[in-house]
Amino acid sequence: MLTKAPRGTRDILPDEIHKWYYVEEKFKQICHLFGYREIRLPVFEHTELFQRGVGDTTDIVQKEMYTFNDKGGRSITLRPEGTAGVVRSYIENGMSSWPQPVKFFYNITVYRYENVQKGRYREFHQFGTELFGAADPAADAEIISLAHLFFKTLGIKDLTLNLNSIGCPDCRAHYNERLKAYIRPKLDKLCETCKDRFERNPMRILDCKEGSCQNEIKDAPALLDYICGDCADHFEKVQQKLSAMDIPFSIDKGIVRGLDYYTRTVFEFVSKNLGSQGTVCGGGRYDRLVEEFGGSPTPGIGFGLGIER
Repeated sequence: MLTKAPRGTRDILPDEIHKWYYVEEKFKQICHLFGYREIRLPVFEHTELFQRGVGDTTDIVQKEMYTFNDKGGRSITLRPEGTAGVVRSYIENGMSSWPQPVKFFYNITVYRYENVQKGRYREFHQFGTELFGAADPAADAEIISLAHLFFKTLGIKDLTLNLNSIGCPDCRAHYNERLKAYIRPKLDKLCETCKDRFERNPMRILDCKEGSCQNEIKDAPALLDYICGDCADHFEKVQQKLSAMDIPFSIDKGIVRGLDYYTRTVFEFVSKNLGSQGTVCGGGRYDRLVEEFGGSPTPGIGFGLGIER
């Protein structure tokens, strides 16, 4: 075991490093073209940052984080995603006083205790972008078009862009009651984790990877059918802007994303060649996250892109 890398990690050897340089440089060039600047952050943060931001009922927090106590007794977590750390930095460094919008990109390693399979590792590399201070649907279209141009530049053609809207907190409060009414008769057939989520955060049941749970909830009501007029108007304008850019997309009412901070627009770029683990890029709006962390109300949107995928 001493001479084997830990399960879920891999070495990037000299013979393949040129491929990484190429992809990294293309991403950097496109981000600069769109006016994004690079940010570099600590590989670990206080655990509470992810519990509050990602959500303490999510799979990431409950099952996948690498968490430990340091020698001072503080609970520390290796970052399982990029957005929460960027939001923390935005607040800590007073970026709300900068000219808005503020745009960042990053190239990081991320750590999750996941089942190891094709394209999924426990240490993996992620490109990401974050845009703060713009609530307009044009910001949604910009973020999506940046990812679309990156894949196009690399010549990757087998991807489908799927969109959904998960509305605002008011939309979700109404939807959660409908969802609970649907799930309640099936509750005894769900796994223990889903039973726990039923009262605390029923939407997370839709993320469950257990086959038996997926079968029970396959006909669950779709949140998109319950969003308010303002959220529906926002989503319609996002679609119009993408169509004007000649970016093809499909509506997928099943996208909810596995992190609690998302609001309104969510999206995924999906590959047909990776089976059930086909999402290579995902993101969305998080208009309440800066405020949740103690900052001034600030809209935000971004994406994360798994390089190994």
